[in-house]
Amino acid sequence: MDATTTSGVKEKALELLPALKEELGKEADGVDDTNLLKFLYWKQDVGRASERFRHHMTWRKGHGYSFDDPPLFVSKDPALKKVLESEVLVAPEGLVCKEGGSVLIGRLRNNDMSDGRTPVDVARMFFFVVDRVLQRESAKLHGVTIFHDLRGLSRNNIDIRIPKLIFKGLFGTIPIQIKAVYLLNAPGFFKAIFKVLSMAFPSKMRARIHFIDDISDIYEVIDKDSLFEEHGGKSDHDTAKWVANLAEQEKNEPIDSLYYCLQKTSD
Repeated sequence: MDATTTSGVKEKALELLPALKEELGKEADGVDDTNLLKFLYWKQDVGRASERFRHHMTWRKGHGYSFDDPPLFVSKDPALKKVLESEVLVAPEGLVCKEGGSVLIGRLRNNDMSDGRTPVDVARMFFFVVDRVLQRESAKLHGVTIFHDLRGLSRNNIDIRIPKLIFKGLFGTIPIQIKAVYLLNAPGFFKAIFKVLSMAFPSKMRARIHFIDDISDIYEVIDKDSLFEEHGGKSDHDTAKWVANLAEQEKNEPIDSLYYCLQKTSD
């Protein structure tokens, strides 16, 4: 998407915003334009955007663990902070794929389920990262690419409840475009589990998931130098600093977060 197209997407979203508010009526009361626009960036169609918004609200009301109980703020949830700092999933500032979308990097081997974390803690970490990435224009306008390195993965890093918790929210409720998922170095047992789980995925999503065995395949999608050193790149990511910056951001509420779609700023 070039600059002209990007500008056009923004203009179209702003043009459709009044119609979206009219369609949602009282449902949009107290929801700021920044959050409503995320749904229009996701799909520039009032019908689809309003449907996704309503699905998001319904899901939130029925699954308080996701954003609301406790509030999805790293400064208010020590368990969330611990899981974030363990680097299971990170979203380095400025890291984008060659098509311009934000990149999330996963290393499931860091998910130590023996340290007291729960499946809900891990799911909340995922929702937190996705929510904060949606602050970025690169994610709102170009979507996200997920690169997950499964090297060193063991069964101790996996709990079958985690994907079930995440997928309930990811598919059909959050206004994010997942352009592609690349799974590197997946062991056989993971592929077997994934084959079963993926049967519940939308067909479009299944088509965007790619198992790869060579890191060079990622270089076709993400510039090599922008990746971490462990993947042949030159980038360094200070996760503790990243988490601290996010916590500092939260001191100035309201922040740019889908949290406020339900927990409205006017309350």
